[in-house]
Amino acid sequence: MRTCRRVIDRAIPALSLIAALSVSGCGSTPEANQTVGNTLTVVTASPPQTLDPAKTAQNNSWLENLAYEPLIVRKSDGTLTPGLAESWSYEGTGNKTFVLKLRPGVTFSDGSPLSAQNVVDHLKYVVSSAGQMAPLLAGCTFTATDPATVTITSPAPNPDFPVMLTQDFIIGGVIGSGGLADPGALGTTTVGAGPYMLDPQQTVAGDHYTYVPNPHYYNAPAVRWRKVVIRVITTPQAVLNALKTGQADVAVGDPSTVAAAKQAGLTVASSLFLWNGVVLADRGGTLAKPLGDVRVRQALNFATDRAAIAKALFGGVGEPAHQVTVPGGYGYDDSLAAAYPYQLDKAKALLAEAGYGGGFTLAVVTPEYQQLHLVAQALAQQWKQIGVDLRITDYANANQYAADAFGGKFPAFMTAFGQIPIWMEGPSLFLPSAAFNPLKYADPALQSRYDEAASSTGDPKTAADRGVVAYLTTQAWFVPVVMTGLPYYARNTVGGIATSPKEPLLSLYEIVPAA
Repeated sequence: MRTCRRVIDRAIPALSLIAALSVSGCGSTPEANQTVGNTLTVVTASPPQTLDPAKTAQNNSWLENLAYEPLIVRKSDGTLTPGLAESWSYEGTGNKTFVLKLRPGVTFSDGSPLSAQNVVDHLKYVVSSAGQMAPLLAGCTFTATDPATVTITSPAPNPDFPVMLTQDFIIGGVIGSGGLADPGALGTTTVGAGPYMLDPQQTVAGDHYTYVPNPHYYNAPAVRWRKVVIRVITTPQAVLNALKTGQADVAVGDPSTVAAAKQAGLTVASSLFLWNGVVLADRGGTLAKPLGDVRVRQALNFATDRAAIAKALFGGVGEPAHQVTVPGGYGYDDSLAAAYPYQLDKAKALLAEAGYGGGFTLAVVTPEYQQLHLVAQALAQQWKQIGVDLRITDYANANQYAADAFGGKFPAFMTAFGQIPIWMEGPSLFLPSAAFNPLKYADPALQSRYDEAASSTGDPKTAADRGVVAYLTTQAWFVPVVMTGLPYYARNTVGGIATSPKEPLLSLYEIVPAA
């Protein structure tokens, strides 16, 4: 997800991070006199390794959302509305059986029809592809109950199927049968039932991706642009310049340029949902023995002056973070709002107790987005005061960062991760199968808390979710540093730019030509 979104970024999913458009036909038909714009140009910060919805990272979701309409659409106010599915519901008790009723008359861009079996084949392909989101469907069975009904059966309680199958997590965007028959081609082509499809002739991989209307789209009046271009621009200042000079209409921004974007008269939309910081991945002490001791991990947290970093690098858009969530987010615990006050003496005492009074060297890898490389540099200066020598590998190329971070080559890595439901967060962030747990560290006590949260409902679930976050906090699996929102910038050439606490990711589905 960038480790945000994606997921998400997710490589930051949020992954991470992570990471649709106003076709939200996905349920709605616009007025007959609504304007259709010529070209919508949006900017993303990292090039995709693939366009395959089953394999891509969450932070590249925009490139999939244009072509692959999801089964369920999440609007900017957080409400869930029909996409390829007209309706959905759980059957029985325990949140184990989820049923989708498909929209009739839907055709993919290759001319093939949408069917329940097609959706089943798509979901099976997602699992077999072992991409970032595949763990969310691990162990599930998929059945075409009838030509328009899909039943998903989970081996364990799953309260989050409706959210999982929205555009935010990509895998709800169904691949047509033609694409599934030739999966190797999905890396560079699209076979979806969304409002647009990739035009390879107007696309240069890694630089820009051009989408044109899908002639088979079931709700043609909802297509509001004759062309959508997604440009890849990797440096924050260059992104801002592209909007200021009219080369782009919408972009994923960066905390370092928010003030300048506002000064330039751009619309800035952002809702708090990211925590930026360090994943202490080597909890078993395989690559960096000191990290195997909880006292060392806690010491790093106590040695972090979050307020200073928030002020210096995220002035006006960031707040100190102590938990892997945000206020009002899933599992947030008010009692842990300041779990690790800046206390160098406490940090030094913990290191001495663990046998590292003389300090140690720790390698960390970081990308150059969302200020993460600058946060790493600030931590290097702060942790030096307790004898920890932070050796930073800084990648401008997000794909290089993702390969090393998620490939288990470093004991620690920087991330910006978007808060998501705890049940979904486990397979993404902290369970042994999670991408953000590349060394596959398992903790039975954490697993027990996670299982309790997954099987609970109502107030008991809320309490159990807090128990998971509290355990991660006290065991110091991470060093959360700053909470931010993911800023989005837009020119006055467009409307529909909105986010909310329930949907902090900007949806391309709702972007329309300015009135």
